[in-house]
Amino acid sequence: MAMDAAMAELVAADQIPYWSLLGIELVDAERGHVTLRLPMREELATRRPDVMHGGAIASLVDAASGSAVATLRDPEDETWAGHATTDLNVSYLRAVRGEARAEGRVLRAGRTTVFVAVEVRDEAGELAAAGRVTYAIARRG
Repeated sequence: MAMDAAMAELVAADQIPYWSLLGIELVDAERGHVTLRLPMREELATRRPDVMHGGAIASLVDAASGSAVATLRDPEDETWAGHATTDLNVSYLRAVRGEARAEGRVLRAGRTTVFVAVEVRDEAGELAAAGRVTYAIARRG
């Protein structure tokens, strides 16, 4: 599926220095759904050099969910002042070796609270982690 420029701009992955530090890349975005990838590299490993650190996976979960929330923003809505993680839970199901790919999907969105589910898969497509994230939407006025 081709991502349109407006969705890519809402996610604004190139403006997030932490993503650059980790190597997180935007794959696809549509309203309420985002796919990101995180290639394995030496700096993301545990004591076992072929296994991705859980902290990197948690960061990928947060990035995928935050991006999914960002796609909900209507550019005409001047009350939207940003969004912030208020609760993040990650269940690790298997070790990630190689690239990790995360899909964040909005489950329910209200005016000030959004609930997101994230699935992280390994290179073989096996489910490696599942996350549930809650966001607060900051509003002006």
